[in-house]
Amino acid sequence: MTQPSALIIMLFLLPLAILTLPMLIPNSKLTSPLNTKVLTAKLAFLTSLIPLTYLIYNDLTITTYETQWSTISTTTIRISFTLDIYSTFFLPILLFVVWSIMEFTVQYMDSDMKINTFFNQLTTFTLMMMILVTAENLFQFFIGWEGVGIMSFMLINWWSFRSNSNKAAMQAVIYNRLADIGLVITLAWMVINNLSLSIKGMQITPDMALIPALGLLLAAAGKSAQFGFHPWLPAAMEGPTPVSALLHSSTMVVAGVFLLIRASDLLYSSETATTTCLLLGAFTSMLAASCALTQNDLKKIIAYSTTSQLGLMMTSIGLKQPELAFMHISTHAFFKAMLFLCAGTIIHSLDNEQDIRKMGGLKKALPTTSSCLIIGSLALSGMPFMAGFYSKDAIIESINTSNVNSLSLAMTLVATTFTTLYSLRMIYYVALSTPRILSLSAISETPQTTNPILRLAIGSITAGLMISTTILPPNTPQLTMPTSAKLAALSILILGLLVGSILITVADQLPNSTKGTQNPLISKIIHSYFILHHTMSSLVLQISQKLSTHLMDQTHYEALGPKTMTYLQMLMAKLLTNLHKARINPYLKIIILSVMLVSLFYFTSMNAEPLDAAHELES
Repeated sequence: MTQPSALIIMLFLLPLAILTLPMLIPNSKLTSPLNTKVLTAKLAFLTSLIPLTYLIYNDLTITTYETQWSTISTTTIRISFTLDIYSTFFLPILLFVVWSIMEFTVQYMDSDMKINTFFNQLTTFTLMMMILVTAENLFQFFIGWEGVGIMSFMLINWWSFRSNSNKAAMQAVIYNRLADIGLVITLAWMVINNLSLSIKGMQITPDMALIPALGLLLAAAGKSAQFGFHPWLPAAMEGPTPVSALLHSSTMVVAGVFLLIRASDLLYSSETATTTCLLLGAFTSMLAASCALTQNDLKKIIAYSTTSQLGLMMTSIGLKQPELAFMHISTHAFFKAMLFLCAGTIIHSLDNEQDIRKMGGLKKALPTTSSCLIIGSLALSGMPFMAGFYSKDAIIESINTSNVNSLSLAMTLVATTFTTLYSLRMIYYVALSTPRILSLSAISETPQTTNPILRLAIGSITAGLMISTTILPPNTPQLTMPTSAKLAALSILILGLLVGSILITVADQLPNSTKGTQNPLISKIIHSYFILHHTMSSLVLQISQKLSTHLMDQTHYEALGPKTMTYLQMLMAKLLTNLHKARINPYLKIIILSVMLVSLFYFTSMNAEPLDAAHELES
């Protein structure tokens, strides 16, 4: 590695050191610990722009630094950092979002007694994600992977005195531990087969790639809340709003998609795994978008939208377009973090009220927050020239012009329509319509909460254009297509807006006596969705509890531990006690039994010797 490359790698790792420094200094020696940590996040963001500029200036040349750590059999474990298109673009986005969230948190959680500990955990969460993003091998990637998992458990369970927070944190950690089995299987398989753990060196023949590819897909499905693992993500809304903003925008939930982007060569070696990824992502996107339509909790609507967008990213990976998935991760981080911060401001102003049916008319009371909420919702829907448009439109065009089955295309288009519908519904119930809030609510906006939101709003408008002009996929999608295919995404957006507007108009024209009632069919659909999610969540938790109880408590701790020892001691005590009661009969029985056993053993051995001699003579 040349000296300029070594220098740029040092600048690449500098943000990690900057973020770590305030945690090493006692709070008593800092004049303002919270503002210091916000300032270090800002400084880390500005520092991370240097490697990005270097990479763009040098035509996206990849630079890697590595040093040997340990050796297991013939597999070498290295500490390796890579400076490529994914890490250098994602780090500034991550640190920009973290800087905004930390600045917002200072005002939002100023009454919390342990806010310094909360900031330290947010910083550790960010550091683990940075290790994951910059890792060049699977082992180092696994360290960051487990780090974001355990930190998410601690942050979701921040208000540990609430039973719902405990359940949500346990649900998140159980689902993620089940998904970790896939990554462990892939690591073990590569070590057993003496393969390199380097992510870029995964050259495996198609007949051998099925097991590791499905293992990676299982790990990504759990971390990114795909169908079967999706209930933990809405449940994680029990944590503080800054945690939700960081968790859903640019850290834990995108780690699974980032894993598949990094290991896309291995995934594409197996057609079965690639097709599974495509269909799983499309179905998850449609299911989560339809679930968001039935929700009345503001944070859960945004949470289900995250699951839907993660499904769209998985669909893009299944199309063999990982660059488009990464572009959607990058644009999604801005408007999703902004939507959560807007939701936090609204909930905080309404005395922790999260039901959108009890809001309304906030465009005058909270003008900046309402405007940014509308901007974020439009970017989420794929409004032209907003951030989400550049990535969502490219993914839908790729599906339209690819040779994949039409089922994934249909599910993706339905999910996009639903996305527009629930975004318009959220805007109408929160910012527009008649105010339904309590007159005693102390509604106000402060610069410390609106500045981070405005900063993210600028990113939600401009980031898509900036990223799309810089990142060009090596497998460029088809640039010539029919007009109908080109306008498919825009047509779906317009259709969703029209249908949503018609439904809102019809609902407003209903008599007051019927506004509180609901169509029986709609009630059954909503009820079925709640039953589906409750059943899946309860089933997984019950199975996990039974497995842990039977395998750990009743097997290791009881059957093989204290209870077995107690039983054996009592059994031996009963047998020996009967023999030591100074009676002649037991003694005679033992003597006769011993003589019989010795005699039987003696005569058996004597008969066996002539047979052995006869066999030797025959041979």
